[in-house]
Amino acid sequence: MTDLPSLVNIKGSPQVGSAAPHSPRWLVRGAMAIVLVMAASWLGYAGAFYRGLGDLHAVAQQRLAVEAARLDGYLSRFEYLPSLLETSPDVFRLLGDPADAALQHAVSMYLKSINLLAGADNLYVLAVTGEALAAADFDQPGTPVGRNLSYRPYMSEALATGRGAFFGVGITSARAGYYLSYALKEGGLTKGVAVVKVNLESLEREWRDRASDIALVDGRQVTILASRDEWRFRPIVPLSPEVLENISRSKPYGISELKPLGWTYLEGGGRVSAEDGSTYSIDERWLNGNQWRLLLLGDERPMRQTALAIGSFSGLAGIVALLAFGLLEQRRREIRQRLASQVALQAANDTLEIRVQERTAELRAAQDDLVHAGKLAALGQMSAGIVHELNQPLAALQTAADNAILLVDRGAIGDARGNLIRIGELVRRLGRLTSQLRVFAYKSNSPLDAVSVAHALTESLKIVAARVKESGAEVSMDVEAGLRVLADQIRLEQLLCNILANALDALEGVEPKSISIRASREEGQTARARIAISNSGPPIAPDVLQRMFEPFVTTKPAGKGLGLGLMLSNHIARSFGGELHARNLVPRGAEFVVLLPLADTAGASHER
Repeated sequence: MTDLPSLVNIKGSPQVGSAAPHSPRWLVRGAMAIVLVMAASWLGYAGAFYRGLGDLHAVAQQRLAVEAARLDGYLSRFEYLPSLLETSPDVFRLLGDPADAALQHAVSMYLKSINLLAGADNLYVLAVTGEALAAADFDQPGTPVGRNLSYRPYMSEALATGRGAFFGVGITSARAGYYLSYALKEGGLTKGVAVVKVNLESLEREWRDRASDIALVDGRQVTILASRDEWRFRPIVPLSPEVLENISRSKPYGISELKPLGWTYLEGGGRVSAEDGSTYSIDERWLNGNQWRLLLLGDERPMRQTALAIGSFSGLAGIVALLAFGLLEQRRREIRQRLASQVALQAANDTLEIRVQERTAELRAAQDDLVHAGKLAALGQMSAGIVHELNQPLAALQTAADNAILLVDRGAIGDARGNLIRIGELVRRLGRLTSQLRVFAYKSNSPLDAVSVAHALTESLKIVAARVKESGAEVSMDVEAGLRVLADQIRLEQLLCNILANALDALEGVEPKSISIRASREEGQTARARIAISNSGPPIAPDVLQRMFEPFVTTKPAGKGLGLGLMLSNHIARSFGGELHARNLVPRGAEFVVLLPLADTAGASHER
């Protein structure tokens, strides 16, 4: 790399710091520059590649979940079909008299009619000896009727456990399918076995149109379905002699050679190298009772090309940065040489540096003052937020204490005891409330439970009762009986108290003063509870209405509030899986609506 600064010679001044182009010093600098460019290229490539690989795995997991659900849903459609034959008297008569040709034909026609409705590949009945007595395809070439299939695993499993399942290539039809068997019993004795064969070729055809390759691997590590024909019926690892002997007995793969695919799992996991040298990201998902694995292979070539492009760009950026640094270094040397020959300029430069230092000191002092002021402001905001949350329970506590004193003076000990109980509840509420103040910055870990809406509203009105009485507002409440939501009792009351307090603030200086509370079940796509609190105060300004639930947005005068209550209420509603909305009413007034999940609906969804 040519050193530009070394070639510069300012006219009229000696050349300073020049060196031979091939001196060891410049060779070292050139080598360092090459290393930096290569490092920038590698970091850009590696970062883009592994970031893309992570995105590829995330998308693959979503795709696998969809494909697994589709495959499980498709197979579950046919699970009932073999057991349906247990309701047919003709089937049991045929199992008792397998030589009756007329009965064989009647049962085969019955199976054919059922199979036309179900859409399976085939449906047939076997005697306990394994001989196929009747089938839906009795009149087609390759029908199993008359053949002995006792060697098939689904036959022995059905006789042993009542049900069986098996994937394999049909001996007579040469078509692969998934077999589901069911033992037909009469009087507690097994009389025969019903078998349904499900064709999975439609799923395989759909896989061929997808961007990524998909393969379904059975318990023997053999691909039974694949988006590529050359992958089908090939093991992903070499098979042991014991497995090969078992395959030769049950013949699940027909006449396939079972040549291994030759895949090599790369270091770190999640990637595989195919026999043609291609590399794939690989993700898997178990299904069908952990008997099969669904593999999704994403080709890394497009991602690698993108990473190479980014790596090349990073290398070019490194070269540009080094050239820029060289130009800056050249400029610095020119200035140094010029200052060496101009003493006056050097003196002026010294004076300028002193002025810059003085100015920097002044700026630092101003910066310290601003930081201190910011700390004081943050402390004031935090204190105001805490006072905002504790003020209403404290006011209710003061009212209950005053009433208790009056009741004791009058000798009404029973009523005074009730007030003392209320005071104890409020003290416990304050303790729980202080622990809930963290919801402003953190998610709560408190478990949600079924909470009565009527009880929460009643408790909230008790807390703001003193303010309601002082304002002279008329409060009406209409709550649907038995309405319960999934929430936390304390935080729900905190939410409702904030809305009621804002409603009371809105009623200052207006007549008439009224607050309406309505709570009911709202039907829709998801049943929810709707709690509406409206007031007869002035409407909310449009610009404030749009930002109502942002922090420090308030219409109150300075010193009356920081605009934290509604923001915190919205945060609480969302933590319950609900919503909080505000709107203006016609001709006047405003309404706040809380939508919360019903306790019974949420429980049912959880059970499903």
